[in-house]
Amino acid sequence: MDQLIAHINSTFALDVDGYEKVAKGFLSENHILTSSSASAKYFLKKYRFDDIARIHEVHAVKRYFAERGLPVILPVGLFSFGGAHYALFPFIADKQLTQGELTDAAIVSLAETLAHIHIAGSDPAAPVIKETFKPWDREKALKKAAALEAEIARIPESARTDFDRLALESVVAKKRHILENAATYESLHLPSDCLIHGDYLDHNVFFDADDHVSHVFDFEKTDRSPRTYELYRSLAYAFFDAGQAVFPYNDETIRRARLYLDSYRRIYPISNDELARGLELFYLKAVHAFWVESEHYLMKNDRTDELLKEGMDRIALLAAHREELARRLF
Repeated sequence: MDQLIAHINSTFALDVDGYEKVAKGFLSENHILTSSSASAKYFLKKYRFDDIARIHEVHAVKRYFAERGLPVILPVGLFSFGGAHYALFPFIADKQLTQGELTDAAIVSLAETLAHIHIAGSDPAAPVIKETFKPWDREKALKKAAALEAEIARIPESARTDFDRLALESVVAKKRHILENAATYESLHLPSDCLIHGDYLDHNVFFDADDHVSHVFDFEKTDRSPRTYELYRSLAYAFFDAGQAVFPYNDETIRRARLYLDSYRRIYPISNDELARGLELFYLKAVHAFWVESEHYLMKNDRTDELLKEGMDRIALLAAHREELARRLF
């Protein structure tokens, strides 16, 4: 790390003399850097992928949105060192709010900011990038389910952990949903025609003292997608996770979710029909995804384990109550 700090000081004419690893993040490796002489802080991001072209693509998207007035955090600079790629950012001292801390003002601002991102992303002048929404592949998903079941089967029954048992339950349930739903992406008529943030969640923005979005960051998953996919993904993670996935939701949870959706639609209108098809898209994408299970058993990474239960709850909700949820939301 000391050699990396020396390289940063030399490259950017800084006087960084301290660092602290950021604990948050499931796949990332980031640090907060400090300079005691300049009383300054910086955020150092290490990219988890090696494709330098993709990194430049991500930053071209950031510049595009920033040029259109979106509060995107732009880097001090990009650089490579020791075979890895990095970005150095200014340190932002504004606050972050979690699900239970989102005030009405924060909900409205979060939704309005996403709407403005999607308006800019729908402009024909938006950058054309290689990454696009990846539709589900029914056969590949079933093969992945079989591979995961085989991995868990190798663990003796007496040695299985609570996570092993929950993961097996998750895989079996997803396989059942896949077999029960033969709908294709094409049948929903939702083209990937919008440049999106890609991971627009409450923990990827900062809020100011008035609970308005002051900065947006972490565009690593940016792609061209149906805007409804990101709209529902952000809504679900903000209001229908963390143990809340029991239906029917209480009136307050629905009120907050509807406030988010109404605030988005006020800036960027969207029909009820498109919203209904988007909800189906979000459900089908979820049941064909085995990210957490694959990270644990195939990639030997347990940092995402905590996300398994809430994902299962979300799928159970969508499988049984999509029509009722749609009726209450729009």
